[in-house]
Amino acid sequence: MISNNKNGWCDFVLGDFHGTPSYLTNVPIDLLIAFKEYLYSGTGICWFDEEGTEFTLVITPYSLFIIEEKDKPVLHDFSDMNIKELALEAVTDVESNIDKWSEFNTSHSDEGKKSYKILLEDLINLIKEKCKCN
Repeated sequence: MISNNKNGWCDFVLGDFHGTPSYLTNVPIDLLIAFKEYLYSGTGICWFDEEGTEFTLVITPYSLFIIEEKDKPVLHDFSDMNIKELALEAVTDVESNIDKWSEFNTSHSDEGKKSYKILLEDLINLIKEKCKCN
């Protein structure tokens, strides 16, 4: 789902949708929070800035959408996808390269990067635990 973390940009791919979010938003944290919120409360949302365009991931109890905002808003419907599987895919994407994702949009000190990594690990563990329980 998210990959190619390089120079403050990354790729976001869901089905036939492709976006390129920048470091202006906390892509890995925001994405994991959206899935955690969905798993614990039934809804989640994550907004991505592409510096000139944007898109929003919206997760409801029964649907998943991307609202793409370029020239005109476009709604992409991914309601047929399994949201728990997507949550675990996001976890795998972050976890497999967690050190690099810990530096995605931070110019913090080493201590700040460690704190960011701990937050990523905490979100990953919450998502895994909830997916395992249900």
